[in-house]
Amino acid sequence: MDIDWQAGSRTVRWGDGAAVEKTFAHPPASVVRCVDPPGVLVVESLEGGSPQPSNAVVFDEDGTERLRLAPPELPEPSWRIGYYLAYEDPQGRLLAVYATRVGDLWGRPDLTTGELLDVHEWR
Repeated sequence: MDIDWQAGSRTVRWGDGAAVEKTFAHPPASVVRCVDPPGVLVVESLEGGSPQPSNAVVFDEDGTERLRLAPPELPEPSWRIGYYLAYEDPQGRLLAVYATRVGDLWGRPDLTTGELLDVHEWR
């Protein structure tokens, strides 16, 4: 599946001939193709200054929202800010980075449950 999106653009297109189009209020932070199960992961912008604990959305190939990634477990919910990056590592695994007030975390998103697995400190 091809994805048509440029950093700074508010519109994301995907599918045969870019048949699906989604426009967001602010440019997404990142857009990544998902393989298993197929879809598109969009990390919505954290612009606006207020925390957005579930700002990463997974769309099915037809454009239907499948789920939103849940924030990782933290001792204090007020530490949550939101996702700010998703990408494929060199081995083709999908990774997501989550910002908190006490340090950022990364892990592998489960695209069927929305849970972030194998969570580690980022940096």
